[in-house]
Amino acid sequence: MHQTENVNPADSALNKLFSSIELLSSKIDELNERVDYLGSFMGLQSNDEDKAMVEPPGQLAGISFDIINQLFDQKDANALRAYFLRILAMFHKYIKSIVLFGSAKTKNNISPKSDIDVAFIVDDTDIRKFTLKELKDRLFIKMAEIAKDFSDKIHSQAYPLSEFWMSIVKPNPVILTILKDGVAVYDTGFFVPLQMLYKSGNILPTRESVDSNIITAEELLNWADDTLSRKLSSDLFNSVVSAGQSLLMELGYQPPTPKEVSKELSAIAVDKEHLLSKEDVDAVADIVKWFKDIDHGEIKSITGEDYSKKYNEAKKVVDKILKEIEKLREKKGMPKPIIDEAAFKKQESGADYVPKGNV
Repeated sequence: MHQTENVNPADSALNKLFSSIELLSSKIDELNERVDYLGSFMGLQSNDEDKAMVEPPGQLAGISFDIINQLFDQKDANALRAYFLRILAMFHKYIKSIVLFGSAKTKNNISPKSDIDVAFIVDDTDIRKFTLKELKDRLFIKMAEIAKDFSDKIHSQAYPLSEFWMSIVKPNPVILTILKDGVAVYDTGFFVPLQMLYKSGNILPTRESVDSNIITAEELLNWADDTLSRKLSSDLFNSVVSAGQSLLMELGYQPPTPKEVSKELSAIAVDKEHLLSKEDVDAVADIVKWFKDIDHGEIKSITGEDYSKKYNEAKKVVDKILKEIEKLREKKGMPKPIIDEAAFKKQESGADYVPKGNV
């Protein structure tokens, strides 16, 4: 007995719709004349001379549905086809190419939740009202808004033609990746020839692009080192300063500025109260100065050994100050400082706190 395959009526209808588009090529120019959305969106003034100079690129039937069907399941393929048709209907005069790239195309590390990366190459050569950045931002926002009507997985990026071209002249790794791995599902004769030139070895990096990239690499490395040094030293600085201020406040004094902490500790916690030693206060002063030297650029970077030494000094002082505060609280018949973060949050909220391990 012959078994008929169940076909989703909605998918069947969509497939018929997309197939029929190929028969409508003679009607596309008429549709394009009616819909000039980009001109109004960008504030362009369109006249007969402009229309004569700007040839509408191809036809909607120029979308390669076969490629889309090969790369995606039916649901995603239908969403992409409908999305591309909407974009071309709106921006037909300016879209040079639509390119799929990234994991959705290469199938590397792809999952059902993976984004579908789409690059739109947009002719900006006759747009004067906006800067390149403003144009790119406006296109990105608009194309992202339209994409939401079809799928949350579609991640669109608009590349003005001038920027795309300069990213080839002065090679940009992102653009070269698109040239290397991208698949044009719609093209007006711009992207595919460039891709063939690139793959045949006719687009080579310049000396300037090599110099630019290595300078960027050095700058990023220095930035990472500087950021790490500042962050680590800042944490130790704030630790000893906060501890010193806490002890002075526990003794009934106003908290001094970070710059004055070691001086106040020396006068009160060492000379008057005999709670800390001179070595303890010297460690606080040393860490404060160390941080300031890094912050002002006098120390360019720190080693793991430098940090380990300062960390041990800071921990020793902070632990000692905590013990002294606990002793002072005990003499007053008051509870010890709450160090546990969860307990501190409970105390701030006014809720009852049950220590870990207690029932």
